[in-house]
Amino acid sequence: MSLASFTQAQGLGSLEDNCLLQDRRGFVYVCTENGLFVFDGHMFQRIGGANGLSGSFISDLHLDANGRLWVGTRTGLYVGDGEHFSVATAPGDSLMIDPGATLTDLDGRLYAVSQHRLWVLEPSPSGWRARQRFDAGALSTTPALSDINSVFADGHALWFGCGKSLCQLSGDHLRVWRDADGIPDDTWTSYLLSRDGTVWARSPRYIRALKPGAAHFVDHDLRGSHVVTAYLDMVQDAQGRVLTRSDTGLARWDGQNWQTFDKHNGLPDVGIDALLYDRSNVLWIGTYGRGVLQWRGYERIQSWQTAQGLDSSPSWAIARASTGALWVGDELGGSMLQPGASLLTPWPVKAPPLAQETIGLYALPGGDMLVAYYSGELLRYHAQAGTTEEIAHSPAYIRHIQMDHLGRIWLCTERGIYLLDGKTLHRVGGTVVPDDVFADAVEDAQNRLWFTSNAGLFRLDNGHWSHVRVVGAPADDSFTQLDVTPAGDLYLAGNFNGLWQGRASDADTVNVSHVGDQLIDTTRIYFINHDRRGWLWIGGTDGVEVFNGQHWRRLTQDDGLVWDDIAEHAFFEDTDGSIWIGTTNGISHIPQPVQLSVIPPFSVVITSVDHGRARQSNASGYRFAYSPSRALTLHLATLDAPTRSTLQYRYRLAGLEQNWVTSERPQVDYPPLRPGHYTFQASAFDPDSRQSSNIVELPIEIVPPWWQRAPAIIAGLLLFVLSLAAIWQLRTRHLHMRAAELARLVAQRTRELEVDKQALEEARAALWHQATHDALTGLINRSHVLDTLNQAVVHAQASGEPLAVALLDLDHFKRINDEFGHLAGDQVLIEAAARLCTELPPGTTLGRYGGEELLAVAPGVRANNTRPFDTLRQCIERAPFRVEGANVSLTCSIGVAWCTADGGNSLVLIRRADAALYTAKTTGRNRVVIATDDDELSSERKKSDGIG
Repeated sequence: MSLASFTQAQGLGSLEDNCLLQDRRGFVYVCTENGLFVFDGHMFQRIGGANGLSGSFISDLHLDANGRLWVGTRTGLYVGDGEHFSVATAPGDSLMIDPGATLTDLDGRLYAVSQHRLWVLEPSPSGWRARQRFDAGALSTTPALSDINSVFADGHALWFGCGKSLCQLSGDHLRVWRDADGIPDDTWTSYLLSRDGTVWARSPRYIRALKPGAAHFVDHDLRGSHVVTAYLDMVQDAQGRVLTRSDTGLARWDGQNWQTFDKHNGLPDVGIDALLYDRSNVLWIGTYGRGVLQWRGYERIQSWQTAQGLDSSPSWAIARASTGALWVGDELGGSMLQPGASLLTPWPVKAPPLAQETIGLYALPGGDMLVAYYSGELLRYHAQAGTTEEIAHSPAYIRHIQMDHLGRIWLCTERGIYLLDGKTLHRVGGTVVPDDVFADAVEDAQNRLWFTSNAGLFRLDNGHWSHVRVVGAPADDSFTQLDVTPAGDLYLAGNFNGLWQGRASDADTVNVSHVGDQLIDTTRIYFINHDRRGWLWIGGTDGVEVFNGQHWRRLTQDDGLVWDDIAEHAFFEDTDGSIWIGTTNGISHIPQPVQLSVIPPFSVVITSVDHGRARQSNASGYRFAYSPSRALTLHLATLDAPTRSTLQYRYRLAGLEQNWVTSERPQVDYPPLRPGHYTFQASAFDPDSRQSSNIVELPIEIVPPWWQRAPAIIAGLLLFVLSLAAIWQLRTRHLHMRAAELARLVAQRTRELEVDKQALEEARAALWHQATHDALTGLINRSHVLDTLNQAVVHAQASGEPLAVALLDLDHFKRINDEFGHLAGDQVLIEAAARLCTELPPGTTLGRYGGEELLAVAPGVRANNTRPFDTLRQCIERAPFRVEGANVSLTCSIGVAWCTADGGNSLVLIRRADAALYTAKTTGRNRVVIATDDDELSSERKKSDGIG
């Protein structure tokens, strides 16, 4: 599950949350041990003394049939409308409300549990009159009525925990339900009336349900559960399933069994006190010590990470075998998810030792699977025999594979296009297709194959190759991703911003136009795919864009995606029409994409208005006397809106402003306004769904001072001749006031723009760092260090300055993972990276190349000077690593190659360094080896050795 967390940073004054409630307007309230808070769509706002609520420890919260909000505290009972509260009982008759489900209403009366007694509050001319529900005679007859711990009304009767039994009060008839009725001895604390009329009751050990008309509670116990707390919420979701707390997290009743969710599903290892399934189908979770959580994408998006058995991240390829198992290919290998399973298991493929990055999977008949690795290996897993066969090996790194309608496999490599026809692998394209980097391929409805590359767009049609000219895009080359829909729409993306659309045809020219969308223009696109519905899916650095033929919508972690950085080509449409997305931090499954296209409307409301420092009562309009010192502040909130980090407000004050102002802040401030009639207008906007809320309007009149009113003006006209000089002075004063007012407004707007600009710059910096750095070690990632190397090679060959490239590999690193686990291996890798960074030669760049292999780009290091690299080797060797309480000695092997004027590109330089690294590994490890001019091992030799 993907969880959003609300803590002190989001306005909560306490992380011990006892209950959750949504009122009729749609506001969500949370009661804590340090006050009552309401959610405004962005933050939680405290409801306290200024609202008439003095209690700090909130015991319970209840919304009655008339929409009144009752707040039970340790110091008294309050009633109000959500913004203004008053003490419910008469002075001197205060009720201290017990914690738990202790407030309910029935037939116009409120029932409350105070000091383990049941009280009833009835309206009276002076407010509310409180009395104990049971007199001394009833207490003597039924002693359990002296020990009441909870109360609940089902619309007809009261239910309450009495002693170790469950009591039902219908009118004046009291029934005590006991073990013979399906209610074992326990403290019954929580209740739920489900939509089918079933009454659910819960205690620390038992969960029982009474269907309408039944005479016996049915056992729905959560086996082994024993949660001793007054807060054991039960809620029902849109599918009618009941959710409640388990010993380790959440439990959900599907009508037959309980399904549990705990820390392995992403929940924090902490107690759950409150649950709320709101009218927007959002599940809120109140915890004891971790604040409030939101289960984002509840039942709409499911996710798996390493905690659920995923081998590693990123996940580059996804496919379902004909046997039903889902295969996931990732950075280190792969995993399998069997039908109906909640955990992934390691896949059975036996890959060659040097195979790197699973970038392609295709399901074959009989449960077999075709597996392609970036490092060039093509494997076939034979399901029936349980064996792995290497059927081919690409001479160049593979970027993408495509299977056509004839079952042929096309390889997009970093040195052209290759075809696997049967078991024969050969280069194709003749003189038309260059030895360049090819990144994507797709077969259209006419069985034409389209390929993108750094050299441009290419097409294969009935055996004829064409270099297709692209007109209208920023460039006619550097294309990376493409898709062709069954209707013939061609979509292109490249090493430039934006998405471009044209028509696929037999012509040698394709005219494309820009798909104008601000969000797509600011993301790096990693895949373009369409599903059987014709929907377009675009994955990138900021989530997934979906176009259903009518409008765009962005899916992010706010919707429940496991991560926003999407892996390249990691899109798979399952046989049932569901969608799987691979990210750099796990995989996400969208069972019913159609649900995502239904975007419920949301609204914006004005929650409060302050004139000066005085909070105004709610009204449909306001009339204020003019004051040069009283500013105007309006507070906004969104109802039924998706809880999104990108949500914006748009507002203006008609009569003062013509243009709309956009801000992420729900608070709007104006300097003191001059006399006149104004209308404040506001709406909310969700950029991800491209949807706006309603526009709310609030009339505001600033009444002028007496000398500007009609009687004074008439008197002034009569005295005009005698008072011309005075009138001129007043006019000048008025103009100065107007200028000063505008200056204050400009200053206010300038400060707001500076705040928004700073937030945008910080967000951009964070996104750049995330896209260019390795999440584990903090070093720059593979793509960024390769870009750095390419630039360094160009500079070195042009300037003649020396350039050394070193590949560093930790010796026997697999032993750390095998003996101590992958988490320990990660810690060793982090410490090794930190050590190396302290010893790098000046100007040297170190990046994570893959696994435990690091790549150093060292300009200025003269040829054959191994001293800087020997220093790096020694910094690993000289001190043991602390692993799981043990000292483990590690060494590293380093292969170094120097760039020469005619030494080829960066790929050749890496291969030479890799060959030298291989020599270091095979001649004893823990050494630095310099590559020779002709020292480059063949792929076959590396494949067969398996050196670590």
